[in-house]
Amino acid sequence: MNGTNISDGNAGRIRLALCVILAVLWFACVIAAAVPDGQTGTIAAALQALLLLVFVAIHGSLSNGWRGFFAYAGITLVVSMLLEATSIAHGFPFGFYVHNMPGPKPFGVPPAVPLGYVVLGWPAWTLARLITRPHPSLAANRFITPLVAAFIITGYDFTYDPIGATVLHMWTYRSPSGYFGVPLSNFLGWLFTSWVFFQIFALVEQRFPARNSATQGRLLWVLPCFIWAGTALQYPVKFAYAPAGISSAGSRTFVTADIYEASVVSALLTMVFIALVAAAHVREGKSTGTS
Repeated sequence: MNGTNISDGNAGRIRLALCVILAVLWFACVIAAAVPDGQTGTIAAALQALLLLVFVAIHGSLSNGWRGFFAYAGITLVVSMLLEATSIAHGFPFGFYVHNMPGPKPFGVPPAVPLGYVVLGWPAWTLARLITRPHPSLAANRFITPLVAAFIITGYDFTYDPIGATVLHMWTYRSPSGYFGVPLSNFLGWLFTSWVFFQIFALVEQRFPARNSATQGRLLWVLPCFIWAGTALQYPVKFAYAPAGISSAGSRTFVTADIYEASVVSALLTMVFIALVAAAHVREGKSTGTS
């Protein structure tokens, strides 16, 4: 038994070290992708997405075991795909919109979209655990943590969506309005969709406890804080290279640089703030209970 524990501990430390390497490489790609440099930026963006996906999977395996991570991923993929498709067809919960990205779109949804919920949702979930679980034995955490996590991940969308929709036209709303052409219904849709998959996972999470010593150290839990703050730091770079001119959403027209500047403000007051609050709660894993 002791030999097995030592082996598990060594494997956990190796995976934790790999998480650190992946996080550093990912951040380098984030900054490179934020600079408009043609093919180099495209390659950096693709590597950024791949590195973050691998990081999230390994981090999840350390936090809740491989079965736990795949349970989270499966729940998130199914819920987000279903609600995205429902909104495209019937307007609930995001409002009516269409994706303009190239490639296959089953039910109108590019596969990258539900996968994005998985990748972005995991650090948001981990930050919520840090913030809401100073007393892991409280059963109420099963209902508080999903709600907080939903607001955290929606903060990401609040920061990026005006760029993605109004500047890059990656998706188009039937009735552009609200925040630089992004309607209120979109953000309410993010809150609802993410709350649903976080809440379902919270109800089964206790079945997947961690079984290695890596969860007892601070490094595992501070890494998602770094990821969240690092994601926010791309926006000052994007703003520095913001193209001149205007961007339109329906009949509404905006100065493009203003949209990028607003994203910097939003990232600072939502993503960076939340990352700092969560990092302050890192106490040798005490805030990450699943019971």
